[in-house]
Amino acid sequence: MKKNERKMIVLFMAPVVLIYLIFFLYPTIRTVHMSFFKVRNLASPASEWSFVGFKNYMDLTKNPLFVISYKNIMAILFIGGLGVFILAFFFAVVLQKMKTKKFFRAAIYLPNVITPVALVVMWTQYVFNSRFGFLKSFFGALGLDRLAAIPWTSPDWAFTSMMIAFCFGSVGYYMVIIMAAMDKIPKDFYECADLEGAGSFTKFFRITLPLMKDILRTAITFWCLGAINFFLWSRVFSGSGMDPKTLSPANLMFNMIFGGSKTQQVAEHINVGMGAAIGVTLCASVILVFVILNVVISKEKYEY
Repeated sequence: MKKNERKMIVLFMAPVVLIYLIFFLYPTIRTVHMSFFKVRNLASPASEWSFVGFKNYMDLTKNPLFVISYKNIMAILFIGGLGVFILAFFFAVVLQKMKTKKFFRAAIYLPNVITPVALVVMWTQYVFNSRFGFLKSFFGALGLDRLAAIPWTSPDWAFTSMMIAFCFGSVGYYMVIIMAAMDKIPKDFYECADLEGAGSFTKFFRITLPLMKDILRTAITFWCLGAINFFLWSRVFSGSGMDPKTLSPANLMFNMIFGGSKTQQVAEHINVGMGAAIGVTLCASVILVFVILNVVISKEKYEY
């Protein structure tokens, strides 16, 4: 490599590296550092921080709200993720054979361009409403009185309702990704499989899935990131943001850092340092998920 070429590369890379160091690496290191201190206020100078070591992390494991919030996002991650990808694959396969697939693809994707606040209002007022909601009217028309009587907006059903609404709005996003991956697969493979007498399931598991493995891994990674950092739906759905039924770790972190009406009632030692510890825990969870996905879904490269 020539000297002028090296200089050009340095000139192009320097701004990117500088931005990464200032806006990503430094805040990360600062958050990890803060998680080992007891900080009473976000604006408190470092001289007022009290070093507590791993006490913030130990207190988190004893905090019932933190445990509940993690169980909530694990349910969204696995149960919700399974439902989302099954529906996304179903719609992707069905729409591939329809002439009007562009219209239905846009219609299913539509919830992704609407603000979650508006979606929550729509679901709570017009779908889950126990008096005139869509589900009550739909199940009532079918004679399913027990399903029609479910109080979707009650505290006992709050988490289920929130997960259904969130997953419904997410299906279109992953359907579009899957459809784009399926469109790249040459039709010759399916024609050869038809000549060999392969059925739909055989073609799906022997051709479609292997050839879109890389994109599927990326889509699952996006889902895991969204589930682990689940925040806005939880906060809007629960109102106060501290309802254990719909609480997420990101919501708990927000209340510990910025305060809330019920913050002082949920833990004995609430401080910004503990909120930072939750952030570090979420970051570690994301890294762990990324490592597991790369181990479970191999990086075999298929060329076509």
